[in-house]
Amino acid sequence: MGRLGGLAARFRRLDAYAKTLDDFSTQTFAGGLLTVATAALIAVLVAYEFAAYRRIELRPELVVDGTRSEKMRISLDVTLPRAPCVLLGLDVLDSSGDTQVGLFQHVAQIRLAANGTEIGPYVAALDEAEPSTPAESYCGSCYGGTAPASGCCNTCEDVHKAYARRGWAFTDPDSIEQCKGYAARIKGMSGEGCRMHGFIEVGKVAGNFHILAGDTVKTGSEHTHVVYDYMPQDFDLSHTIHRLAFGSEFSAQRNPLDGVSKTAHGTHAQFQYFTKVVGSEVRFLNGTVLRSNQYSATEFISESAPTRRPGLFVMFDISPMRVIYTEHQRSLASFLTAVCAIVGGIFTVARLIDACVFRAERAIRQKRQIGKLI
Repeated sequence: MGRLGGLAARFRRLDAYAKTLDDFSTQTFAGGLLTVATAALIAVLVAYEFAAYRRIELRPELVVDGTRSEKMRISLDVTLPRAPCVLLGLDVLDSSGDTQVGLFQHVAQIRLAANGTEIGPYVAALDEAEPSTPAESYCGSCYGGTAPASGCCNTCEDVHKAYARRGWAFTDPDSIEQCKGYAARIKGMSGEGCRMHGFIEVGKVAGNFHILAGDTVKTGSEHTHVVYDYMPQDFDLSHTIHRLAFGSEFSAQRNPLDGVSKTAHGTHAQFQYFTKVVGSEVRFLNGTVLRSNQYSATEFISESAPTRRPGLFVMFDISPMRVIYTEHQRSLASFLTAVCAIVGGIFTVARLIDACVFRAERAIRQKRQIGKLI
């Protein structure tokens, strides 16, 4: 017991927190107010630190992009209220010479009435045309176009594709047996609008995708769009871009062309958007990696040149750099350190303030007692 008592005495001498007896402590009104204010301030600051501890931040880092060989997905949702779906083509042309026309495999077209209400999904007039002879032995003529492997063009679409392979324009569908009623169906869509939404995939090289009016005629590596006489003529490419994104989207991503709306003042208006695409990568705390792209955009509108083709062009240029965003969250140790600093610092300052106030009150009270202060 003596050894334990001596050890306890040594530890008592190390006590840096000497206690004051209750008989020698004084409680004041000012001290009570200061205690309440101190507790409230500590509570607010600790709550703020806890929110900061729970917050996840994205820290950017710039590196050279080594993923240039991958395909890039472009998601789009565009409304053209004054151009019918039957009139519109969606094509891609890039600097490598790759040309893709009629990219509607993953892009849905919705017909719109003149007041903007949806009529329903667009079904190509070619698909609606019925062959005149449904017999199994029937083998329709391709009318000079490049025939398919079967050697027969039994539908209007088959004839149209045969003409396209030959590089011919589809100028007089009513003279083709398989296309009876085709021109009438197209004229019946005059005054309608169109909404396109979906995605296309392009190579990560500079290029453009465009929406142009007219039938696509491709000759070799070149292609053009022709508005035939039997197509609607009262149209323009006024549009609203509801969404345009290069790749998947993440929380910090901003698409500058989302919500952009333009009105054409004439059928020859051409809209060009020039975008600079920068690769982006988000590394989440759980180890998941999301690769996407961000872009900046400028625009150019031409309405006074009748030689220009009316269209909506989105030019994209790929940056050689990539921005990597890494999620970061404060550690528990840093949160506890901050809390201790808040509590200790505020109590220390409050004690100094309380001591100054108490001494001032005592000095004033003493002077009043001896009559030196009225």
